[in-house]
Parts: sequence; structure tokens; C-alpha cells
Amino acid sequence: MGQVLSNVLGGPDSNILVAEERRQVISRLSELNSIEQEERKEARVSKREVIKELWIKHYSSRHKILLVGEGDFSFSASLAVAFGSAANMIATSLDSRGFLGRNYNNAIFNIQNLRSRGCKVMHGLDATEMANHLFLKGMKFDRIVYNFPLAGFFPNESRNSQLCRNRKLVFLFLSNAKQMIAEKGEIHISHKSNGFFLEWNLDILALLLGLKLIEEVHFNYIDYPGYRTKYGFGGDKNFNCNPSKTYKFGLKNCKKQSLQSSYWIMK
Repeated sequence: MGQVLSNVLGGPDSNILVAEERRQVISRLSELNSIEQEERKEARVSKREVIKELWIKHYSSRHKILLVGEGDFSFSASLAVAFGSAANMIATSLDSRGFLGRNYNNAIFNIQNLRSRGCKVMHGLDATEMANHLFLKGMKFDRIVYNFPLAGFFPNESRNSQLCRNRKLVFLFLSNAKQMIAEKGEIHISHKSNGFFLEWNLDILALLLGLKLIEEVHFNYIDYPGYRTKYGFGGDKNFNCNPSKTYKFGLKNCKKQSLQSSYWIMK
């Protein structure tokens, strides 16, 4: 009878078996826990790599960037390649995609490169009216960039007339961009810094709108690998952009200047 009860309740061999099974379970749980911890560690490292901040000159992969007046989109593409992803960027041109394809050899390639990296590419965007654009209205950006703005070529017009056209272009662009930058955002205009171009007086145009000049720094196109300075309105030739500066403007806590802006621009 005792032997029977021993067999039912479990003898010494049974106890050893239970203990071994328990040891194996604990060992397996410990192994799974180690694997889980390692996976979490790898995930944290991977996440840090994804959100790692990358810079190219004045622009960060964490900035929300709007680029206007692009020619062959090589400047936008340079930023996108530097960042790896262009999901933080919107790159635009006044010209249509068809026009760009006919006039700039690398435009379509650059556009496809941008889109493959997540950039929103838009055509037919007028920088002097962009604040009211259906897609852009209400958006805020850390950087709004306009490289070498030019109202056009008017060889039959007087120097003063051409000056007025270009001042008006920049003034209207700044007026729109002011509505679209974040509180600590910046508006960047890269611009030739000699002769006729100095007479545009970008700092005064900004002042009239209640913007402040944060700084002006030397611009060198080689700082942006792949960037090509293109003449507007067609033509695939590069123009000499030396000497040039990047003018950085930001918001300031003051009202617009009382100067009659339209009078100053036109005089």
C-alpha cells in the first residue's frame, strides 16, 4: 500500500524530474529575457540613428524647410542628399515641370531624386503670393530659402526701372515669407554682393516689413555639393555667383517702419 502511494504521489525520481524541468524553464525564461533586452537596446540605437541631426551649412535635417524659385532643383537636391531624407522639405519652382525638363538638363533627375527621398515638389508657385497658396496656407517653416531672386531680364528698360522690379519682387517675397516662418524661423536670401545688386538694399526692404537682419555670411556654392547656379527663364548655363552673401532675416517684436514702403521701392 505504501509503495502504491509513493508511486501516486511521486517518488525520488519524480522529484528530480520536476526539479530539472523547473531549472530548464528558468533557464529558458532568462534566455528570452536577455534576448528581449538586447532587442530593446538595438531598437534604441536604431532610433537614435534615424533621428540623428545632420547639417549642411545653415540647414539641419530637423528643420522644416521651404525652398522657392528653384532652377534645376540642384540646391534642394544637395540638401536632400546631405540629410539622407527630404521628408522635412518642400521644394518649389515658378516654372512648370515641362519647362524645366526642356531647359535644364538635370532638372528631372534632381526632381526624381528629391521625391524618392520624401520631398514635396511643387511647380507654378509664385513666391510673391505663396502665403495664400491652398497647400501652403497656414504652414510654418524653420527656414524659407530663395537663392538669387531676379525679376527677369529687361535690357530695354532703364537701370532704375529694373531696380524697382527687383526690389518689388524681394519685398513681396519677404512679406509672404514673414507670414510663414516659425517664431524662431529664418528667411534666407542668397544674393550677389556687388554693383547693381547692392542697390537692392535687402536690409531696408526687410526693415520696412518689421523683419530684422540676423546676419549676412559669405556664400560659396561649393559648400553645397552638386549645386549649379542657373540663369532663370531658361538656359542651362551656370552664372558666376561670386561675390555673394546669404542674408538671414527673422521676426522681431516691433511694428513695421512708418516709411512709405511703396514710395521707397519705386524711387
